[in-house]
Amino acid sequence: MSLLCCGPFRRSRRHHATHAKPEDADDGPRFFLRQRTMSIFANSNHHSKKFIRHMVGMTVATVASPAQVQHTWPSRKPTVDEISTDSSAHPLAQPPPYLSTEILDAFERVYKDLCGTDELLSRAKFEKFLETTQGETNVKLDQHEYRYGEFLHFWANHYQWEATRPLPDKDVSKPLTNYFINSSHNTYCIGNQLISRSSAEVYKHVLRRGCRCIEIDVWNGDAAVPTSGQAKTAKNHQRGISGSSFPNVATSVMDAYEDTYAKYFSPSGSHAHSVSATSRLEHDPSPRSSTRFSADTRESRDRLDVSRTSRSRSRHPSPKGEPIVTHGWTFTAPCGFREVCQAVREAAFVENDLPIIVSLEVHADEDQQEVMVKIMKEEWAGVLVEKPFGDYDPKFRLPKLGDLRNKILVKVKKAQSKIVVSPATVDVPLVYAHDDDDSGSEDERPALINSASAPTTVMVDQVQKGAKVRICENLANLGVYTRSQHYKSLETPEAKKPPHIFSISEDRILELHQKQHRAMFTHNKNYFMRAFPAGRRIDSSNPDPSLFWRGGVQMVAMNWQNLDEGMMLNEGMFADEDGWVLKPPGYQSTNKSSETQHDAAAGHTMDLKITVLAGHHIPVQACNPTEPTRSARSLRPLVKAELHVDKPSESEREGNTQDYTYKQRSNVGKTDHPDFGPQGSVLEFLNIPKVVEELSFIR
Repeated sequence: MSLLCCGPFRRSRRHHATHAKPEDADDGPRFFLRQRTMSIFANSNHHSKKFIRHMVGMTVATVASPAQVQHTWPSRKPTVDEISTDSSAHPLAQPPPYLSTEILDAFERVYKDLCGTDELLSRAKFEKFLETTQGETNVKLDQHEYRYGEFLHFWANHYQWEATRPLPDKDVSKPLTNYFINSSHNTYCIGNQLISRSSAEVYKHVLRRGCRCIEIDVWNGDAAVPTSGQAKTAKNHQRGISGSSFPNVATSVMDAYEDTYAKYFSPSGSHAHSVSATSRLEHDPSPRSSTRFSADTRESRDRLDVSRTSRSRSRHPSPKGEPIVTHGWTFTAPCGFREVCQAVREAAFVENDLPIIVSLEVHADEDQQEVMVKIMKEEWAGVLVEKPFGDYDPKFRLPKLGDLRNKILVKVKKAQSKIVVSPATVDVPLVYAHDDDDSGSEDERPALINSASAPTTVMVDQVQKGAKVRICENLANLGVYTRSQHYKSLETPEAKKPPHIFSISEDRILELHQKQHRAMFTHNKNYFMRAFPAGRRIDSSNPDPSLFWRGGVQMVAMNWQNLDEGMMLNEGMFADEDGWVLKPPGYQSTNKSSETQHDAAAGHTMDLKITVLAGHHIPVQACNPTEPTRSARSLRPLVKAELHVDKPSESEREGNTQDYTYKQRSNVGKTDHPDFGPQGSVLEFLNIPKVVEELSFIR
């Protein structure tokens, strides 16, 4: 496969506006970091385009490789006036972007290659180029021959310069477990996992960008009156700092920090220009991220497009008596549960009508859980799945994707049976124990529960394995088709029930993939599994999601606030897919023969060739804003490409001495309008084995 691509980049006014100097700021020198790495491909998802352009201010034109024909290049290219004259019979649907001399040179070379020895481009050659090289369908040309201006005009306005072709219509006729689902981890968090803020606005933006599985961590809010649970234990229990009290401490600490920062570091010295504490505490790039755009995570949170007003100190307090959303046992300032539910309802089905899974991590007591149920039924009335419908009894099967349009599914644990035992039986201290299905809670500290003050009605599992938050029956009943289940084994009876979801940390899933691959792969063809980042990723870095997709894991929860390697691959998987991607045929529940990844999709050998022709207006952030031209002249850009495919194992490489190349880089260009020469700079990936198109990516 041969692909020629060129990226005419365009400076974005909005991009530079983010660095505008405040009116009351000093006139001293201001320094900016240059964007080190950027994607040269956009996709037709307009929210992703907006997302990318906000960071790097660019647009992309992509052309594909014509047959190489030897001929003499003309000494002069057509002028802009000549191009306009040639195209006068075809008024542009929209004004064309400004194209640099380097880009016009590259396009002219494409045209001359196609013409060969002919003076003008024939309709047959143009059609062949559009169909076989560009991959266009329904090509209709109305002229017998095309001059350069006509060629450029018709190509740009009728078929555009997109690197990706339109996707086929989505098949929504399969049960839910047959799809990969665009998922978010600790969705409320706008910074790192220890010191940050929670924001309801984040839910709006991730949903509009295609996320279909969001996470909400719910804790007790400030009670208007003592709850029944507090009343029972107040006499003999002296409360220290707890998971629920951490958010109040976090809010106070972060407010004090912002006051101090605004006083001593803000250019104006006023609170109006204060920034979040997390923007000063997250400078270090992730050691697991191969791509960083800035050392300042204020820009990382800007990628979520959360308005700065939502991060200011003027926050609306949560209503008394209602739960809050926060990351427990950390200094993460909270937001209200009702506020989050309202944000979800507002953005849930704006961009597409495919269902949303709300993963609840519940740390609130039973009284607050009843409040949660009341809030969800109020805010999600008409879209919340509260009971089985149609012929889909969750004991036997799950609904098809198309049957759940405009619906919200709640993922929550079931209510455990209560057994009344004598007080003498409850002599063992009850310890807060972490379950795999409480994603992101690996850093929570254990809290001892005084057995003397514990109620005599307990769960047997609590006595044996430590106390977990009890899920009230009304809340558990909302887990109709998506029920959290603590992972013990793939052979337990619970592992055969259709609605169960195993939420397991990334490290443990990779271990299962290695040691019990057949059992895990077979399970994931029929039932849900969810992966979440390891607790060590306090910097909100992400794993490589493709490792889990290849094992059939439907939901890989990602930290959306961090655009690292993992998040780029996630964007690639779900671009234009509305958050649900049908698995390859061998991964689906209807396929009874495949029991391993290799059986399901053995892959094929691939040759990939990418030719970089030229660049256009690569955005430059000058170290000295007074000399932008000098910085543009000194820029030395290059293009890096990396294949993300399933690599051969050691046993598969036995007897094969060939080295496979998965990373390539172009020649180094010059200035912000680089020209990589008449033949371009070629990136080649040859004889790459085990390529499964649906699960392979180039970044």
